[in-house]
This record gives sequence, C-alpha cells and structure tokens, in this order.
Amino acid sequence: MWKKLIVVLLASISLGGCVLTPRKSAIEISSYPIAKVYLNGKEMGITPYKNTDLTPGEIEIKLTSGDKVWNRKITLQNNVNTVIDWEFENETQDGGGYILYLEKTGDSKKAGFLVNTTPDQSTIMIDDEVKGLSPVRIGDIGEGDQHLVLSFPGYKNVEVFMKAMKGYQLVVNAVLPKETINIDSTQNSNSSSDSLSNQAEEKVKIKKTETGWLRVRETPTLSGKEVVKVKTNEQYTLLDEQTDWIKIDLGSSKSGWVSSKYVEKIE
Repeated sequence: MWKKLIVVLLASISLGGCVLTPRKSAIEISSYPIAKVYLNGKEMGITPYKNTDLTPGEIEIKLTSGDKVWNRKITLQNNVNTVIDWEFENETQDGGGYILYLEKTGDSKKAGFLVNTTPDQSTIMIDDEVKGLSPVRIGDIGEGDQHLVLSFPGYKNVEVFMKAMKGYQLVVNAVLPKETINIDSTQNSNSSSDSLSNQAEEKVKIKKTETGWLRVRETPTLSGKEVVKVKTNEQYTLLDEQTDWIKIDLGSSKSGWVSSKYVEKIE
C-alpha cells in the first residue's frame, strides 16, 4: 500500500498456535502511525493490538492518532481472526487500509474470495494475475497463500498477503489512500564537475513502471515511510544494498531505499 504490508494468516480455529474455544473471536489491529484502540468505547491499548477472547457479533472499533480518528462497526465471526490494517495520512489526504476476515461457506471443496473497495472499479490482482474490477466475487481461488494487490489511478496500491481456506470465503474490504505525486529531481541538476568526481561511484537506473515513477522509502521494507517518488529512466548513485532493496543518493543530503526489482545497475 502504500506504506504497510502485513503477512496475514487467517485460520478458522487456530490463531498463532492457540485454539479458540466455541463462541470466541479474535482481532488483530495494526496502524501507522501508532494509534490508541477502543472497542465499544473502551480504551484497550495501542497498536499493534491483538485480542483472542472476544464474543462473536457486532463490535465498534475506533482508532485515534493525534487528532485523527478512524472508526467502524464490524461483525466478528465465530472462531475467526479479523485483521485490520489502517494508515493515517496527513491533513490534506484521506487514510486507507483494509479489513480482512473469513466467512464460512459450507463448501469444503472450494476457497472463496470477495473484495469490495473504495473507490469502486479498482483493479484486482492476485499473484500477478488480474482478476477483474471491484467488487469481485470468486467462487474458488485455490487454497493457500495469496498475494492481493488493489490499484486505481490516482490512488496508492493496497497490498495484502493472505491465506485462503477451503470451506470459507476470504473477505477483503479496502479503502485505497489518495496519491500525492512529489517527484524529486534535485539530483539531475548536478554540474559536469560533480559528474566527473562521481565516475568511480556505482550507478543504478530506475526501470520502467506502470505509473512512470517509483516509490522511495526511509527503510528497506514495504512498510517504510515514503520519502519521495523518482521518475523512471533516471540514474542514481548506489549507496548500499540489502536483500531485495537498494539505497540510492537523492541529492541534497537525502537518500532512500527502492525495490531492487525496479532498478538495474549501470556498468
């Protein structure tokens, strides 16, 4: 998404090795930045928050971070873990995130899937295959781990790593955060003398992307805060490398991490 990715493993009867007793529900809540958690008006702690001893049925959830507030009424399913992930944006932007849970279908041979998004008509991609535009219902997406990507022009992507189970329908209700384009080009104003002095430095080039730009993050993780966006085909000095990530020099004493999938080293 955008900022934060959580590996979500939903189980109908088992949560992190703990078996739920009959008529119990669980909930996991993450947010960026950290937020206070209220359940039915009662303060319960801060994010990340987990509770495996809730009663199935409707519950009101509220998250507060500074003067920003997110609240929803949701229905907790019996013996099911509901996952909420929300990112609060700045004063000029709406936030975004998702609610994820399982619904029992009774069909032990199929693992169903249902996704609703705001805005409607968002592109639904599962494991790099486009499945259509939201809202989408799929009778059987196959049991096991799934990588869901939701996208819409002018909005940040929402990505979820989830696990589908036979006999259940995996439900995702997502809000895509609005996109703010802030292309950084300070490094392209280097003088010829600067270029000569940097000849020995290793360079990388930003590959072509669907959006025409690539997100740069503070830390080498998809949950890292966005620093800026850089244009495709631009070149940057390589500062550091980690698994799947490359740190680049943005100029003006700024740097950040980009996915190595979208850069190529220049000989």
